[in-house]
Amino acid sequence: MPQFSSGSRSTSSSSSSEEPHFPANAIPYRAGPFRAKPQTTFLFIDALSDLPQHQAQKQAYLLKKYHRNRKQTAIDRLRSSKESHPLSHHVTCLATAQQKSSHLECTDPLCTCSQDNSRTIAVRSKPGPARDLLGQSYIDPFNVTGVQMSDSMNLYFHHFRYHTTAACYPLDSVRISMGWWQKAITQPALLRALLFFTAGHQATLESNNGISQAAQTSLRDSLQLRGGALQTLNNIMRDPVKAVAESTTLVVASLVAMEAVGANLVALEAHQQGLKRLIPLCGDLDVFDHFTLSKVYQSDVKSAALRNTRPIFTISRKWRNEILPLSTNQGLALPKCLSRLGCSFFSSPWSSQLDPTMIASLRVAQRLILHYETAQVYPEIIQSTDNDPFLIFEHQLLSTSYSIPETRGQDSAHDGADSNNELSAEHPSILNEPLRLTLIIYLNFRIWHFQCFPFMNHMVSNLQRTLSPLYGELQSTAPTLLFWILFIGGMASQGYKCHSWFVNGLIALVTPEQLDLGDWDDAKAVLEGFFYTKQDWSGEQLDGDLWNEVLLKAAYPYIAPRPRVQIFAI
Repeated sequence: MPQFSSGSRSTSSSSSSEEPHFPANAIPYRAGPFRAKPQTTFLFIDALSDLPQHQAQKQAYLLKKYHRNRKQTAIDRLRSSKESHPLSHHVTCLATAQQKSSHLECTDPLCTCSQDNSRTIAVRSKPGPARDLLGQSYIDPFNVTGVQMSDSMNLYFHHFRYHTTAACYPLDSVRISMGWWQKAITQPALLRALLFFTAGHQATLESNNGISQAAQTSLRDSLQLRGGALQTLNNIMRDPVKAVAESTTLVVASLVAMEAVGANLVALEAHQQGLKRLIPLCGDLDVFDHFTLSKVYQSDVKSAALRNTRPIFTISRKWRNEILPLSTNQGLALPKCLSRLGCSFFSSPWSSQLDPTMIASLRVAQRLILHYETAQVYPEIIQSTDNDPFLIFEHQLLSTSYSIPETRGQDSAHDGADSNNELSAEHPSILNEPLRLTLIIYLNFRIWHFQCFPFMNHMVSNLQRTLSPLYGELQSTAPTLLFWILFIGGMASQGYKCHSWFVNGLIALVTPEQLDLGDWDDAKAVLEGFFYTKQDWSGEQLDGDLWNEVLLKAAYPYIAPRPRVQIFAI
């Protein structure tokens, strides 16, 4: 310690009497690089002498305080997410191991860190792609949705974007998923509607895979989200301005489509009546954009397919003119099986019995299915409106009906027949109506992947009722066509009550006395002459399962049915 003289001490004490004195063992408060800068949390303002030149000082203070609070909020959020994240402990272990560069052993009994941490760090420290942050973790890092999202809601929204959308749209599901995302994040009613539908879809998939506990949780979430969606929609309908907005029409049309594929007839009727009232209030169909009007038509054809009736809305000429022509497949190498796609419809001896309108529909179906299969191999040919021609084609099929001769015990195939079908009545044939119903099932089963949705049960049951009294004559007149119809019906009816009827019909056809189809290659050769293609999502696996079931049931009369829980029928 330096020693001061008495004179010096007296002089310094008199000159610095107001300076603080520190104890001998204390570190004095020093100015310099180590001095902590005090945080100013308030600003004194003299209201009496406040001058205009002080305005810049006040603005600077407010701006500085705003940035300080924003920074502190980010730090608190990062700290809380790190503490609550299940992998935070593992990250700490790996960081410690990296700093010490040694083989450490974690003392946490729940930790699964490897003892060789240097090797683990080399694997886990690689940065992942940005899409994992936005997709696989299910959570929107920006929190931009109009509804407070829970973990389960984020999970269902992820399932909707990557699975449900792919099942509901034949082509370009990624772009359509982004379009739904952009619309749903700002519309709470639409978001809740999509989530309740997706929760039910996930519950169905889980129940079919034997995960009953998870299915019950998803079903409970679906019911809660359904109530929230309906409550939000009711609040919107009380506002005279919001009720006639285009976004409200999109929500109601989405609910109609969801209730249709879920086979909820009571809810479907209520939402459909609301949609029929909303559209005239908004103007007409042409006032909506292409995306909204496509959803209106999709809801219309799905509800008509459920009840086997005519669609309510006519196709808008403006909307139809906005659809881009399908790209050609010239110069593209396609699988050999596609060269025979649909040829048996036009070259078989019974082809002359088909109605001219059915021949035209088969030509359209051949073109659409060929485009769909080509797009699976060459996705670059897909355009933004390629899903709409499938809606138009299904709309045309549902708008047409074919009479069955009264000698077969059938007056009409469905209740919608009227004078517009005079051409069909002049050329009655047992082939037209079963073929029309099978084409509708093919669209919803092989193009749209709706097999797990309950409304498929209604369609295959209707096909069974129409086909049952005609089976004997079809077996003698067009056995190969009957085989294709029964096979498509058997594929679409898996898990439903009428499935055994289609299987029994196939058993009677594959015998040596009939078509003599001994193995799967022979059966596939017959199917490829009609509309049949291999698809990776089910393809050879499920088709082969049905064929094995036919062969096995022919040897063993009884096979226990596969259990299936219908989640959407609530």
